[in-house]
Amino acid sequence: MAGNIQGAAGGVARLSDETNDKSDLFDRLTGLMAPRSVAVIGASANAQGWSGGAIPVLRRLGYSGKIFPVNPKYDDLNGMRCYPSVSAIPEPVDAVLMFVPQRALPDILEECGRKGVRGAVILASGFSETGEEGKQLEDTLREIANRNKIAICGPNCLGLANLDSGFMGLTAATFPEDMSAGHTALISQSGQLLMVMLSRAHDQGVHMRYLVSTGNELNVEAADYARWALEDPEIKSVCLALEGLRSPDRFLDLAKRAQEVEKPLVVLKLGRSQRAARTALAHTGKMAGAFRTYEAVFRQNNVISVDDPLELADVAALFEKCPAPRGERISVVTFSGGWSGVMADQSEALGLPMADFTEETVEKLKPLLDFTPPVNPLDLSGNVNNHPERWGASIEAVLADENTDIVVVFIHQVREAWRGRLIGPVLELAKTADKPIVIVYDGGKIVEAGWDFLAADKSLPIYRGSQQMLKALKRFVEYHRRKAGAQGDNDGNLLDIDGTAKETVERLLAQSGRSLSEYAAKEALKSYGLPMVGETLVRTEADALAVARQIGFPVVMKGLADGMEHKTEAGLVHLNLADADAVRAAFADLSAKIDGYKLGDAPAACLVQKMVKGGVEAIVGMQNDPDFGPMILLGVGGIMTELMNDVALRRAPLSPADVAEMIDETRLNLLLKGYRGAEPADRAALEEAVLRLSAFAVAHADSIESIDINPLLVLPEGEGCIAVDALIIKPENQE
Repeated sequence: MAGNIQGAAGGVARLSDETNDKSDLFDRLTGLMAPRSVAVIGASANAQGWSGGAIPVLRRLGYSGKIFPVNPKYDDLNGMRCYPSVSAIPEPVDAVLMFVPQRALPDILEECGRKGVRGAVILASGFSETGEEGKQLEDTLREIANRNKIAICGPNCLGLANLDSGFMGLTAATFPEDMSAGHTALISQSGQLLMVMLSRAHDQGVHMRYLVSTGNELNVEAADYARWALEDPEIKSVCLALEGLRSPDRFLDLAKRAQEVEKPLVVLKLGRSQRAARTALAHTGKMAGAFRTYEAVFRQNNVISVDDPLELADVAALFEKCPAPRGERISVVTFSGGWSGVMADQSEALGLPMADFTEETVEKLKPLLDFTPPVNPLDLSGNVNNHPERWGASIEAVLADENTDIVVVFIHQVREAWRGRLIGPVLELAKTADKPIVIVYDGGKIVEAGWDFLAADKSLPIYRGSQQMLKALKRFVEYHRRKAGAQGDNDGNLLDIDGTAKETVERLLAQSGRSLSEYAAKEALKSYGLPMVGETLVRTEADALAVARQIGFPVVMKGLADGMEHKTEAGLVHLNLADADAVRAAFADLSAKIDGYKLGDAPAACLVQKMVKGGVEAIVGMQNDPDFGPMILLGVGGIMTELMNDVALRRAPLSPADVAEMIDETRLNLLLKGYRGAEPADRAALEEAVLRLSAFAVAHADSIESIDINPLLVLPEGEGCIAVDALIIKPENQE
């Protein structure tokens, strides 16, 4: 492994904000993850403790590097010379495992720096997770490590392991008996979660190659380990359990690299609730919650997001053991009519298509079936007992079917004597199959021996239930679908945007308080080419009547005042004013409600707009996320936007492919096509408007917190779209 890693090209990431030298980071991570020599500092003779068990475990796993015990209390330990300090070791040391008290760590880490150590595992707790004093100690260690260019795993962690080289720097109560290396990396910010996921993966026959408990991530983050692991040609997927991201840009770099090397990232994001600290003034901010933002970033970068720790192993099994599917059509082979029905129902519910057998396959299957038709799902029923040879022949026929992309085999509640008849043919076919074969093996403890046999064989993914299997399979096929349809670089910059647009927006922002008035917001957006309804700001009844007659009845009238961002709720919107009397009445009502209020430095005012009828109502918006920057939102708009909450989210800048996918994720897709006899709407115009908002958001990311355009009316095909209301909110510190 070390040879493969050292020869890889490119830097991984920064060790910290203070250390930006990428040229040798990969080397330092190699010293930590694949060391040629390791010093165990604080090693002891107590084999029952972590410090005493480390060296015996390294030996048992066949660690290929040199081991140096360090403890001034001993001259010899575990049959080896024990050194009083790291500096006393006469040979180079790549990595150290530290079993020492917190207060001793700064001096020892300084000594490791002088020795040229490249990586250290600090297992101790009691740092930033405990309070200010612990944080100060952690900051001290960070400064020492960065100055000496030492990659740190931890503190407050269980450590890490490279099961390919036998390097075990992981402390845990129990490990699976077979710790041979597989093709998956598992990286978790939670140590105990790491061990649970490791054990459950082993139960499924999925073996890890690298294990990392990142702890407090002193100067190496989860994304750094993942980036390093991606460069190993033996790795087929990298699984991460993340509570949060210290440096979102590192994760984005990781996701980009994963797409380049065509290896999936499988992520369990913990902490899915809305950010409690965010008080959103715009609809967009209320709907663009923390987890929804992460999900959008994951989807946009083809990162597989899972819902449960055990699902990580379910998905990893498919990537470790299956070839890439050429499509998504599933065929099922079972000997139960009940399971056939279950699979058909569950597949349809999850949107996974069932294959229709070709005529050639049907003819092959007919002589193999006595009681059941040659259809998918294929139920062999009593043939399993009466003609056991037909089981393998049927699976072979289905596997060869031109319409079948994935084969699912059900084995359940069978006699012990039949186990070989059922498992053997599947394993034999798997040796040469160029399509994924997946096994659902269920029946409780009475058939557990068969499960154990399949897990030990490790050649096929196995699941205890169909729902569990199908959910993982959906993640698998969606990843490959997105990978096949991946677009090139963002080409939203092909838009023709006026050269003075940025200056116009900056001027309007400077003249406004926390929120821009609807009129100012529209002027800002219009400068980037977003289409706006015709309107005029007025402060007298006479002006209101003159503008209404000029625009042409019917018109809309709105009251604009600082602090009244949501005008409908405040009763400041009058629609469909058909004549002069209606305008007079509306003006009187609005004037009374906004009397005494200000609009910037001037008195509050009324806005007279052309009444636009028809079209599909959309909401288009932006929320400036503290982790990922401008996030663009698109969905079904109107007064019920938040109630329906039917929106898609992506990180700006957007590509045309991003926008098309966002529309397809929501009910807008159906509405734009012409729902219930309505005319098809101008989807192309909507797509362009969203791209223009993306360009606007990127250009002003530092000075805008959120944007709402609601509704944006998408008119009949060929007639464009038009924004009839808009809101722009500045960050609190920029009022």
